Amino acid sequence: MINENDPSTLTTSGRLLNYNEAIKSGLETGLKFTQLMDQLIKTTDPDELVSAATQLADFELDSDYVTFPHQYSNSDYYLLFMSRMLELHDQGKHVILQSRDHHEELTQQLTPLGDRGTFNFRIETSENGGVFYRERATGQSLFYLNLERKMFRFNSHALTQLFIIDLHDTVPAETVKASVQILFDFARYLKEDYGYSVDFNILDMANRQNYAVRSADLPAGVVDRLFVTAAQNDYMLTNGVNGNGAEIALDKNVVVDIFNNQLEGQPEWVITVHDDAQQVSWFDVLLQYPFMRDWYLENLNDLEIQSDPLIFG
Repeated sequence: MINENDPSTLTTSGRLLNYNEAIKSGLETGLKFTQLMDQLIKTTDPDELVSAATQLADFELDSDYVTFPHQYSNSDYYLLFMSRMLELHDQGKHVILQSRDHHEELTQQLTPLGDRGTFNFRIETSENGGVFYRERATGQSLFYLNLERKMFRFNSHALTQLFIIDLHDTVPAETVKASVQILFDFARYLKEDYGYSVDFNILDMANRQNYAVRSADLPAGVVDRLFVTAAQNDYMLTNGVNGNGAEIALDKNVVVDIFNNQLEGQPEWVITVHDDAQQVSWFDVLLQYPFMRDWYLENLNDLEIQSDPLIFG
């Protein structure tokens, strides 16, 4: 009795037919891949763009009978997606997509930063899935992206380490701001166009944003040191609301508060930034005010702004 699932029972003709079907199936997979690549590279429809990127993110091109020796990695399609997304919002010139010679691999540079930073995506192999956007030389993962879950999370630790610490002495603050704005805009487009859940974290400019710090029960000396350094730089630090924490008024009606957000129960110390136009984030404060930057970094073990613990824990 001939069983198509058992090769030992097939005739020579049956085996050849199975072989031929496997080849055709492999080639059809290759054709489907090229169609998705065309869509990712050429479409001007945002929905088609994210659809192609989502499918390519876990696309398996090879089969048992048909393999393609020259392939980009799945993570490269995220870079292409990001570049195309910015292009559809007339910001394509702000990133430079590069392909290595003799090897299928993409990297990206932020135009204002130039060759002082090279970026790619790294696939997350845990059950979370998704990818991390990282600076290759330092390994700092600036944000996490999951197309399937429609989730985007900035990483305050990496943003601080790369832009506030590592590049501080060699890159002007205006260049840093312009570079980070590209990443912020990419996240904003995902939120506005597709309803992604986005944590802007240290880049959030909304007055309602509470930046939770690492130490839930902040040592009193941390705020005391801010009183001292503020006075040394001709800024006045006053007691916070209800005598809880402290408040400092900076230029252009920008006000920074640090206080315990939970007057009862478990303490939760937070930093807030308020300005009339809601155009200033805690990251901006660190860029614009050296004494605030120094105070934050000197007390980073207590003050570091927390990122999503399920992603960066």
